[in-house]
Amino acid sequence: MKAKQSKTPRALATGTRLACADNTGARTVQIISVFGYHGVRRRQPKLGLGDLCTASVQKGTPDMRRKLVRAVVIRAKKEMRRPSGMRVSFDDNAVVVVDEKNEPKGTEIKGPVAREVAERFPKLGSMATIIV
Repeated sequence: MKAKQSKTPRALATGTRLACADNTGARTVQIISVFGYHGVRRRQPKLGLGDLCTASVQKGTPDMRRKLVRAVVIRAKKEMRRPSGMRVSFDDNAVVVVDEKNEPKGTEIKGPVAREVAERFPKLGSMATIIV
């Protein structure tokens, strides 16, 4: 996993429900914790584009429901500014389920993927049909 190239706003807090944009069987997941988050006492952990989290599957196939999974945020509604000055935002918040080696569990990704995520996770970038 490569370091982030641009500073992304952390707009998704723990407890947020997100759409799952792959074909693993999960449709909606809820954020439980954030990997690598070192915050302040009583502050809720937050994450943004390209961040890893532990999530609970809320809706999906019966074998996937109520399971804890690792996920990467690939789209966020919050507007982000790139170093070139361009501002990027998406229509929805979405994640992709990954395994312990940060490789996707599914075989396809629905919808666009942010360029920052594709640079940080090359396997996700190669699976994506659209990189914005």
